[in-house]
Amino acid sequence: MEPRGTVAWHRFATLEDASEALAEAVTVRLGTLLAQQGRASLAVPGGTTPARFLAALGRQDLPWEKIVLMPTDERFVAADDTASNERMIREQFAPLAAGRVGFLSFHGHGSDIEAAASALCAKLAEAPPLDLLVSGMGTDGHVASLFPGGEAAFLAAPDSGIVVARPPGLPPRLSLSPARLTGAGWASLLVSGAAKEAVLKDAAERSAPLPVDLLLGRERGLDVYWAKG
Repeated sequence: MEPRGTVAWHRFATLEDASEALAEAVTVRLGTLLAQQGRASLAVPGGTTPARFLAALGRQDLPWEKIVLMPTDERFVAADDTASNERMIREQFAPLAAGRVGFLSFHGHGSDIEAAASALCAKLAEAPPLDLLVSGMGTDGHVASLFPGGEAAFLAAPDSGIVVARPPGLPPRLSLSPARLTGAGWASLLVSGAAKEAVLKDAAERSAPLPVDLLLGRERGLDVYWAKG
């Protein structure tokens, strides 16, 4: 186990280089987990930044049928909506498009978001703890669908695996809970640009914590894959 709070920086000139390196690191860890326990689970983010990473990971030669993939979060929209994280993941990650990997979809659990969250919680309750986490981060410090100002309520509530987020002015979302995110066996952030670098480096000086600080303070540490541009 890594020392408490250790943040390891991996710096690259381009997002493509960072994505390829992260895909290699995840591949090695998945291979080790499969050799040790015969299965593995991986959570990945949506948005635009992880597209290259997902494509690179999907080219790796692994027994994907022994791996369960899930999104870190999802907008409560149709699965084929252009805003859907699942749609992007399916488009970029070849093993999922080919039906070769297990996938925990946040869709297909009814039209009521609270009921959908309960159904997903029940599925997660039957699953082993998350092995690997790849997260993105917004310039406001949000991770998954935990936005500034809202994570305190999630932390205070009993952990159920999935939380409902209602960011102002945006569609409601389903997100892995703080406990699920921070409890992953290994966690990484994939980010690019000076603005996001500054958000991560300013953690010790903040008067009020940001959601990303949950990952920065993980007992098992955090690997940051940062690209200059």
